[in-house]
Amino acid sequence: MNDPTLMLNKIEELLKASRQTDDLFHHAAVFGAVSSMVKQLSDFFEENADWAGENMEHLRWHSAAMLGYDITNGKEVEQHHVWTPGAIGGLRQALLRIER
Repeated sequence: MNDPTLMLNKIEELLKASRQTDDLFHHAAVFGAVSSMVKQLSDFFEENADWAGENMEHLRWHSAAMLGYDITNGKEVEQHHVWTPGAIGGLRQALLRIER
């Protein structure tokens, strides 16, 4: 991975697009792509900012839950749509701290 910011932007773009459909195939495609990018980002943050791990776990869980690939913990799927951008924002802040 050469650009973690690009990766975060693509994750956000895919998750926003997933809200436009309930199609199982589209959600599976988004889940696969997002999962791969989350793994790469997780490796990056573990090496460069291990303190960002909580936001990585939130991104992983909320994105999987909103796509139907993890438990919702009794919360509405819409709530996971709200929490995911918060995790992405926290990771963007971590990137800014790394760049300093």
